[in-house]
Amino acid sequence: MRKAKLIALAGGGVLLSVTVGVAFASAGQSEQTSSVEQVTVRAASAGFEIEIDPELDARFGPRPVNAVQAAGIVTDSRPGARVVKVELDEEGGRAVWEVEARDGGGDIEALVDAFTGRIVGQDSEQSEAEDEDEDEDD
Repeated sequence: MRKAKLIALAGGGVLLSVTVGVAFASAGQSEQTSSVEQVTVRAASAGFEIEIDPELDARFGPRPVNAVQAAGIVTDSRPGARVVKVELDEEGGRAVWEVEARDGGGDIEALVDAFTGRIVGQDSEQSEAEDEDEDEDD
């Protein structure tokens, strides 16, 4: 009887491992690397790179606004923008998502508060073609 239970438990463990592996593969995670200093996930389903420093992650704990939600907040504020990277960062002692995006006018970098979801900082860089057009107008 004990052998049967042991075999059933071992088989269940293998089945669980395979199921988790398939779940990660089907979730569209094309690449995942980790180190002591930083975790980078290229999530095909999200369409952009996500970077989370484990120390910041542990220090700030669970956050109501995740990386995908922060990306959505930025694209809602800038229609037509495409997010390329979201990184957990710290600004003024608060957890923020640094969202890098591109639109027809150039690059956008926005900071989204990880607790409130508000954009707390934003910087835009125009493309070189637009810079030349503005120089000609002056």
